[in-house]
Amino acid sequence: MKKIFLILLIASNLSIYAQNNTKEFYLGTNVISPFSAMNLKVAALKALLPLASNLEYGFTLNSGYYCKSHNVELRLTAGQSNSYNFIPQVQIGYNFFVFDYFKQNESGWYLGGFLRSWDYHNKYSKTNLYNLSTNFTIGYTWKKNKIITDIRLNQPLTLFSTTDIENSKSSFQFVPSPMPNFLPVLPFLSVNIGLKL
Repeated sequence: MKKIFLILLIASNLSIYAQNNTKEFYLGTNVISPFSAMNLKVAALKALLPLASNLEYGFTLNSGYYCKSHNVELRLTAGQSNSYNFIPQVQIGYNFFVFDYFKQNESGWYLGGFLRSWDYHNKYSKTNLYNLSTNFTIGYTWKKNKIITDIRLNQPLTLFSTTDIENSKSSFQFVPSPMPNFLPVLPFLSVNIGLKL
């Protein structure tokens, strides 16, 4: 009961802070990520659905704020890509609304970048593969009353990986695609819906 009261108290204070601030705070989620965590029987869907969910598996919560022509966002994800891998993720990024900055026309087009950290935790072997990547983003945001819809492409750029598996080395590389034999440059899609606070 105390935890519920504390959560409600924090939420109400955030709501009051958001109302008294010129920044537009929001909470949202990736609408496709829950489907990418499902145990699908069709191999093509199993391989391609994560590309449409920004490689986010399971539950995703994104939070941030808009201030004039700028957007800062934090994304938290937790889910499984299969029966043995659990993949928690943290992403933080910044988007710049280019046309709105120069023309003050409330255009929803933006460019930005994200830093993503995630861990492939193998539940059976108890091993971890830690990753840190940089991504370039381009997208569009619609705002209607309290509803925010955001569609973006996330282009991976660099990847640093390390693991706790014995005799394994860390690596740093330029990786514009997770499937270089399929496409040398392969961005991920992200479809998000949120609410202004």
